Amino acid sequence: MAERGEAAPAAAALPSQESDNCIESKDEPLSPYRRKCRHRLITAIEWMVKKHGIERVGVLTLTFGVPGSGRGSQATRELRELAKDLDFVQKRWHSLNSNIIRHRYKDWIMILEPHKDGVWHIHVVVATQEDIRTGTDIETLTNYSLPYWMRRGKHLRNEALAKEWRELRQIACKYRFGRIELLPVKKTGEALARYLADYLSKSFRLVPAGKKSRLVRLSRSVSKAVNMKFSPVTLGNLIYRTRLKITADILHLDDYGGFADFLGSRWNYYLGDLIAAIPVPMKFAKGDFECGVAVNILNDYTENPLPYLDEDGKKKMVAVSAALLEKFRELAFDEMAEMRWRESQPAEADEIDLGPVTEADLQHDLLADSNEPF
Repeated sequence: MAERGEAAPAAAALPSQESDNCIESKDEPLSPYRRKCRHRLITAIEWMVKKHGIERVGVLTLTFGVPGSGRGSQATRELRELAKDLDFVQKRWHSLNSNIIRHRYKDWIMILEPHKDGVWHIHVVVATQEDIRTGTDIETLTNYSLPYWMRRGKHLRNEALAKEWRELRQIACKYRFGRIELLPVKKTGEALARYLADYLSKSFRLVPAGKKSRLVRLSRSVSKAVNMKFSPVTLGNLIYRTRLKITADILHLDDYGGFADFLGSRWNYYLGDLIAAIPVPMKFAKGDFECGVAVNILNDYTENPLPYLDEDGKKKMVAVSAALLEKFRELAFDEMAEMRWRESQPAEADEIDLGPVTEADLQHDLLADSNEPF
């Protein structure tokens, strides 16, 4: 302690003076696109469980190793060193999927996850032909605190699951996977989805910035059922849609869905900067979006924004409105306007899969009888 009149001790001597871990998360937040990928994964797994039933959905885990060579063999160590390269893992998955997975299972979802030593392994949620859950002791099979021989007894699996294990082990020998196991869903589809989504979040943070990678892959039917054409319900998305509605009012359109009719599918390329310049002066406190306060305020602001703006805000709104009208007039009536309009129209559906023409298709009742002249 410093005596009266003396200088206080240096701040560096205080414990945890330069640490703020108590108020900050150690994990960086995911980008909007990766958050959308995570949400899509959760939705896809829940959709699979609902479609096929929880008893016909399992998690297939694949780790790299040379079967029969031993866990610490030189061949296995060399293979696992190669498996630290994401491109190598993607190629091995493509080979296995092309020859086995897509032919063996109705639907599948693949997630990549790294071990602590940097070696990647693969989780695949698959839809099986038969019930692999009824009669299976899932608690013992997933209790990794038990010795290996205690949680791998044949009496713990039903006949369908035991058959899958036998055939999958033969496949592992050909594709150099040291461990390959299929386990039923332990609790619920939602719990499984959240569990694997956490793995995905961890994997995203380990991929170097700027490197393209596909850590999640879906079968064709799952991809069609659960696409990426959605927007998360957030305060930022609500503010963006508020700006779109104000833009539609400025351009005298019924709704911002009409932008594509005049400017084509790339309307955001032409108007994005001007839309972002529309002032939204509100600052919301934590919880205002969840309780609906932000929605009500922004709806009122959309109907009549001027009372919410100060003098500088009003000048900015007038300038943005003039720029939007000028840009819209320039683009909507130029030589390329008709082509952009045609691009925005939905394509006509083909009739390849309608089948052969039947008697009902001919509609003879619409034709006059040849014996009647009129």
